[in-house]
Amino acid sequence: MTLKITLRTTARVVAVAAALLAAPALALAHAPKVGVNGGAQADAGSFHVEVVPNGTTLQVFLRDHSDKEVASAGFKGTAILVVGGKPQRIPLSPAGANKLTGASPVALPKEPKGAVQITTPTGSTVQAKFP
Repeated sequence: MTLKITLRTTARVVAVAAALLAAPALALAHAPKVGVNGGAQADAGSFHVEVVPNGTTLQVFLRDHSDKEVASAGFKGTAILVVGGKPQRIPLSPAGANKLTGASPVALPKEPKGAVQITTPTGSTVQAKFP
């Protein structure tokens, strides 16, 4: 009888310890990230995608997972952001070293919600979500 109680207690202690050790990693995995340009950043395939809204202009910056700039030549994309409860579709085109830009018909919020789909020069696509 004492052996069963000891095993149950040990199993509970191990389960609680595992949960406590995993909690910080889970919290960091879902924490919002801020990119080098001050915008929200999300992972998309082998890229970091950073969105920086400025009025009706959306700037999207591309970096690799080593935080090195990725040349945007040949890339294209579409951002679908929720603004005022309505989806806004914003076509994106290259506009500089590692940047794509697009224009929205309405002013964009500082912290946009939605998704950005990027098409690489080889035709593959990746998607970044901004909850």
